[in-house]
Amino acid sequence: MKTMHMLMMPMVLTGGLSTAALADDGSLSPGKLESLLNDADAYGFTHYDDVAIDDGNRLEVEGWRDDGWQLDIDMLIEDGSLVHEKRHKGTIPDWSLTSDELHQALTNAQNAGMKRFSELDVDERGHVDIEGYDAQNSEIDIRLERNDLTVTGVEHD
Repeated sequence: MKTMHMLMMPMVLTGGLSTAALADDGSLSPGKLESLLNDADAYGFTHYDDVAIDDGNRLEVEGWRDDGWQLDIDMLIEDGSLVHEKRHKGTIPDWSLTSDELHQALTNAQNAGMKRFSELDVDERGHVDIEGYDAQNSEIDIRLERNDLTVTGVEHD
């Protein structure tokens, strides 16, 4: 029994390490990000201004509900469960992205070469900045124009 237990231990550790390594690079695959954003939509988000990986195992989402409540939540990347929430009454700014616009911005970033996501930020000047990694695992920064979500710049680090 001891031998079997010891043989299983490396498999458990290897699985844990590979999962940790994926989370430690501070990025998400498009499919995993899509799933987490669907959870955020179900939670009530209708407008977004910031989405980012936090501490390698959480997705921080900031935005608004249709009723004007501003939300700031952290979700576990592993399963989308809510681990932190702050909210206060506010007004939805016209520069924030709707859920459909957010998904379109991310699709446009993927078409510009982003393979894994790290962060998205929308500002009141009309810029959408998306950071992530390209196919060579190099950092990539993509800027989009807020009005039509066209890519206006791509920078490889």
